[in-house]
Amino acid sequence: MPHGLTFTRLADLSHPIGAGMPRWPGDPPVTFLEMACREEDGYDLRAFAMGEHGGTHVNAPGSFLPGGADVRAAAPWPLLLPLAVLDLRARAAADHGARCTQDDVLAWEEANGRVPRGCLFVCNTGWHGCGTSRNGSWESSGGAARRARSRTAMRFPSFTPDAVHLLVHARGARGIGIDTHGVDAPTTGNFCAIAWPWPPGGGGGMPGRAGWPARHRGARLAGPLPLCGGTGAPVMVTAFIP
Repeated sequence: MPHGLTFTRLADLSHPIGAGMPRWPGDPPVTFLEMACREEDGYDLRAFAMGEHGGTHVNAPGSFLPGGADVRAAAPWPLLLPLAVLDLRARAAADHGARCTQDDVLAWEEANGRVPRGCLFVCNTGWHGCGTSRNGSWESSGGAARRARSRTAMRFPSFTPDAVHLLVHARGARGIGIDTHGVDAPTTGNFCAIAWPWPPGGGGGMPGRAGWPARHRGARLAGPLPLCGGTGAPVMVTAFIP
């Protein structure tokens, strides 16, 4: 535990890894395969497989940016960051395509002070509690073309490029996050928030949270699986809430 970190409770913000876990159209499903059983081998053992961008996960810039950092460089261990939360629930309930804009960030600062340098800045849209009708699987099989067509029918809250630019370059945020399928709008062709040229020290997008703490700042959270060359990685997020 880092020196000086105090908290009153812990909160698990992650989706359980299983068959019903949120994932992008065309992404591989979560599968479990029995490799040993107690009756025959004296112990139980399963293998499992899933996509790097399924459920609660970190997206690395290398997912879209040639030569971009992999997940170990973008989110090095220990990933323990101050957390700042913008409440977008009212707008996201009325508009499934609502986006966090630069003006939203500036309004947050008017109420809460400057965005903390090195923080993870996230949007609480309320979608984590809406079930599969909103934040579900959107399952689709087939190649990239079908996957792309499926995305054009998807709508969920996200960030705008001007908000990302303000947060990363003007405020020095270490990452951005949201409790929907992605930090970019699903129809965005270049996925600029994930592929943004993050400053030295890493950074990236963190979509698919099961929910954010109600407190707007002061919590801490930690880390993704250290996949070598990972374009992303599942992450178990724990918030240390003051």
